[in-house]
Amino acid sequence: MIRLLTIAFLLMLALPLAATARAEPEVMVTLDAAPAEIKVGEPTRLEVRVRARGGSIQNLELSDLKKYPELDIISHQTVRPMQFSFGFGSGVQKESSLSNIYVLRPTVAGTYEFRPAVAKVDGKIYRSAPLTLVVHPMTGDATDGSGPAAAPEATVDAELTGARYDERAFLRTVVEPDEVYIGQQVNVTVYLYTRLRLSPQSVVPSKPSMDGFWVHDDPITSLQSETVPVMGAHYRAYVLQRSAAFPQRSGELTIGAPNVTFDVGGRSLFDAPQRVQRVGVPVTVTVKPLPEPGPAGAVIGQYTIRAWLDRATADTGDAVTLRIDAAGLGNVQDLRINLPPIVGVRTLQPAIRDQQRFQGGKLSGTRSWEWILIAEAPGKHTVPPIELHFFDPGSGEYGTVATPALTFMSSGAARPSQPAIEPRDTRPTPSAATFGPIRMYSALTRGETPLRDRRWFPWLLAFPPVLFVLVMMGAGVARRREQRSATAGAVQRQLVRKAEDALQANDPRSFYDRIVASITHALDSRLGEPVGGLPHADLRTRLVAERFDDDLVQRVINELEGADFARFAASGVNKDEMERCRQRTAAIIERIQRSRSKT
Repeated sequence: MIRLLTIAFLLMLALPLAATARAEPEVMVTLDAAPAEIKVGEPTRLEVRVRARGGSIQNLELSDLKKYPELDIISHQTVRPMQFSFGFGSGVQKESSLSNIYVLRPTVAGTYEFRPAVAKVDGKIYRSAPLTLVVHPMTGDATDGSGPAAAPEATVDAELTGARYDERAFLRTVVEPDEVYIGQQVNVTVYLYTRLRLSPQSVVPSKPSMDGFWVHDDPITSLQSETVPVMGAHYRAYVLQRSAAFPQRSGELTIGAPNVTFDVGGRSLFDAPQRVQRVGVPVTVTVKPLPEPGPAGAVIGQYTIRAWLDRATADTGDAVTLRIDAAGLGNVQDLRINLPPIVGVRTLQPAIRDQQRFQGGKLSGTRSWEWILIAEAPGKHTVPPIELHFFDPGSGEYGTVATPALTFMSSGAARPSQPAIEPRDTRPTPSAATFGPIRMYSALTRGETPLRDRRWFPWLLAFPPVLFVLVMMGAGVARRREQRSATAGAVQRQLVRKAEDALQANDPRSFYDRIVASITHALDSRLGEPVGGLPHADLRTRLVAERFDDDLVQRVINELEGADFARFAASGVNKDEMERCRQRTAAIIERIQRSRSKT
């Protein structure tokens, strides 16, 4: 009897345990946003959670999060708390949970529908309730244009010019205006429109080709975006390039297709990094010639001009500096001023300096000319008025500005100009070998066997002729080496090396002496006659008669006169300018050596 009661009692204890082993786990999946209604730019906390009692959590996923690139993920946190509870007669019961907490910041207003979150517990699927997140526009939602550039809106296909539409991302080239006069500024802006969540550091743009334009780029230091509607959807627009382009010829000019690559994804648990490439479309600009009739040499823009001399009196043979500044709206690098001849004054080529500014989408600046005027005769010298003609595309009219006439006095006897350097004798000096008399024997040893009777005497007799032949051969080799070193190329290289040494020593006088010597030697070798003593005007005539290229002739004269400028310039010469002069001279010498007479 007692035995039966014990068995029954054990069965009563085993039944709850078996029921517990066969019971389904208790699982609850939730999807909440706090708050669920926000404005653009405001953060919200999105939490996906699963709780399981009596089961093991294997996975938790919210797949709809990755389909909304308009929701920036500010932060993401995963929480895995676990606890144990005890119940009488039922053993130890495990309770666990898993949470993914996101902080989101919307960039575009709208209603975002999330399907239920999915959790897997013990191989079975459990789902939460769906979620709706409502994002309202910001109060007074409009761009103020204070950023790098306000992105233009494109709401219908007809207005989406300069782009090939793509629902994920595309490039757009905006040209304003697209019909201009030759030399008039064209603003070229390249935008990247995207709905993808990209990394700004990964954006690598490629500039479009702009053949036929002179281009001034406004550097983009950081990528900033504006939200704009396109085809009924909201895009973030990034400015990739901003340039001021000036057409150099009339007709139809094409701005090439831009290119960009960037990375998307990788900022959330569910996005994998992906490399994306987009190519834009070319854009055409119509360029018109300036209206006729008009003054010769007119440029596009609005300019003012002023001129002054650094002093009003100077000794004959000394220098006076004339400076002219032209400033205004436009591309100052198009400005050209030619100083007319002044009787009794030698005018050197001007030093030109440019300062440009790009503000408010307009390029402006100042171009400065500095002439060195050397009075070669005493008396009063007058710089005539200098005129600058321009065409204002805003008013459609031509304008002219001019400087007043300027005068200065020189006194003292006229002094002829001196050459910048002295001629050098580069002819090789021949060397000759000399020999003393050959002695057959010594007077102190005449009592011994004569040398002529010794066995090695014939070899001794043969040694001097052999030695003479060897010495003469060596002298010939040395002479040929000297001749090779005295060739035009070797002398040219030696002069260039001396100029570089003077550059490193910061010795402008010696440097410009070597520069003139290098150019003169190259011309001597090319023409077969010395030209170092020719005045610059006669040298120009000589080079033109030899059918030298006009550009090369002008560059030669400019560099030769630059030596005089370096000697007389009041402001001195810096090392950077000497380095640029060395590079220009190397290019000129190479062109002289490659040139051939066009007969």
